[in-house]
Amino acid sequence: MHAGRCAGYDDYMGAVFVPVILLIVVVVLAWIALKRFGRREIQASDQLQNADRATLRYQVPAGQDPAVVLSGLRRAGYDASADSEPGPSSPIVIIGARGGDPDREAVRRTLADLDGTNVVPGESASVERSRVRFADEP
Repeated sequence: MHAGRCAGYDDYMGAVFVPVILLIVVVVLAWIALKRFGRREIQASDQLQNADRATLRYQVPAGQDPAVVLSGLRRAGYDASADSEPGPSSPIVIIGARGGDPDREAVRRTLADLDGTNVVPGESASVERSRVRFADEP
């Protein structure tokens, strides 16, 4: 009778132990993936901020989601990264082109065509869509 109770206890501990170990493995793998993603983003930002590379700087207007801007530019084939030292208001996005200088007008059109720009579309007002200007333009 005593051996039966130990066997049941061992089965119970095995049933609990395996999911706990799997959960720990998943958490560790997720942590490693996030760390690698963060490191790649920092390297991309540093590469775009090199003084020898031609880039454009775009200040994301209030109410526009910087993630939408970054993904839209990357989908269009540009190198884009958030500035590592943004100012006190809206974040600045640094835009570069693979293999040369970014074409201002093409980037301007890409930025003007972005949809889904409200941070919380159902709760916020529409974004002021004035002419797209870069930081070095008056």
